Amino acid sequence: MSYFRKQGLARVDQQFLAGGSFLNWVRLVIANGGVDWRYWIRSLYVSIVALLNTPFRAYEHVKFGARIAATPICEAPIFILGHWRSGTTHVMRLMARDPAYAVVTFVHTMIPGLYLSSPLFRKLLVSSLPKVRPMDNVTVAPDAAEEEEYALGNLSPYSFYHALSFPKKMRQIFDKYVLFEGVERKVIEEWKAVYLYFLKKVTFSSGGKRLLLKNPANTGRIPTLLEMFPDAKFIYVYRNPYVVYSSTMHWLDKELVPTALQDVDEETVREHALRNYEKLMLRYEADKVLIPAGNLVEVRFEDFEANPLGEMARVYQTLGLTLTPEAQTQMQQYLSTVKGYKKNTYHLDHRTQRELARRWGFMIRRWHYEPPSA
Repeated sequence: MSYFRKQGLARVDQQFLAGGSFLNWVRLVIANGGVDWRYWIRSLYVSIVALLNTPFRAYEHVKFGARIAATPICEAPIFILGHWRSGTTHVMRLMARDPAYAVVTFVHTMIPGLYLSSPLFRKLLVSSLPKVRPMDNVTVAPDAAEEEEYALGNLSPYSFYHALSFPKKMRQIFDKYVLFEGVERKVIEEWKAVYLYFLKKVTFSSGGKRLLLKNPANTGRIPTLLEMFPDAKFIYVYRNPYVVYSSTMHWLDKELVPTALQDVDEETVREHALRNYEKLMLRYEADKVLIPAGNLVEVRFEDFEANPLGEMARVYQTLGLTLTPEAQTQMQQYLSTVKGYKKNTYHLDHRTQRELARRWGFMIRRWHYEPPSA
């Protein structure tokens, strides 16, 4: 059965590609096998909005392009890594309360070529936002810290989140643009150029502050990130793989239904989730040795959840960062606002638990986790 016939369709205005360029949109459609006929309205929406934003994007580039290109990134960014649904958002939003850092916001990532000079598109974006993220009830706000992978998707063909629009190509997209497997060196260089320009733009619009970035896809790109920023700091967040699996499937349920432009069956989506975790964890374990001593700290999410301020102090100390009293106060205030937050709960049948123990056992054993029901 089609993954989407089972679950139904959603609003047409939840297409993140509408915030990008029309040329990028056309390239994506051609490269990924087209759009299935039942999604023609979504496709038309993206086409119209991308065409309409073209002169505004051109104006912003002419007005700010040279200044952005000349903007230095004086301090190497801090990258928060970890598989999707491992708790990276909670770590990011707590650390983002430190006024020393600049973060990528929802507006930055959804309209990366428009946000400096186009209040109209900002208003359109804000009007389409839900109050909370559908997969976990985390608050959505225009200026809240978000991951930049959506921005990369709007600016180039080289983003994992194109898999949400073109799920028939999820395997190829993951391998090419998360792991950079089977791609020519020029593709990696193009990705680096797009990423660097976007990071300079956020630095420019944030007054030159040090960048704090959260992007699960970057977990597979450590060598490339070190080419760009040899002195970068890394925070790696990990969580019980059984919970990660359940939460990932729930995330895909909520993300694919409103964004997909192709039909795909449920078993294919499930297999992608299993396979992508395996490959990403193996890649991280192989690549983390490249990170210079003192520039990586690993955070067990359950420990962070139980003692967020204590774990945050450990992160700062390990990475040689300065945790000021002002930052601590801001973090405490943030924690008070999420005190009543209730996580989703999941049940895993025994067959799935056995499959996870077989396929993900190398990480389950490494981190000493048990099934939630154990």
